[in-house]
Amino acid sequence: MQQQKKVSYIRKPFARRSFMALGLAVAALILAVIGVASSVMTAGNAELNVAAVCFCSFLIAIVSLIYGALSFLEKEKKYILSKIGMAVSGLLVIVWAVLIIIGFGG
Repeated sequence: MQQQKKVSYIRKPFARRSFMALGLAVAALILAVIGVASSVMTAGNAELNVAAVCFCSFLIAIVSLIYGALSFLEKEKKYILSKIGMAVSGLLVIVWAVLIIIGFGG
């Protein structure tokens, strides 16, 4: 005999910090695209401001990861925005860390 699944019809609100995590992740992604596009357009001879944009993208992605992690501390909330923001930010942090390591190695 199968047990019936309990369904809750109470709408859970989004975690407050998840909006900040997703917003920062989108901002970091936009800055990353701008930085990489600028570097590609100059054939790898980018100016210092392009490096600053890319480094800001790296820092914002780290802050987004922190906000995403803090949003999981809120009880009885929806966490989908946090998960999306953390996935994007995590990928950006990994990409930037690999690029920094490659840059120091070359």
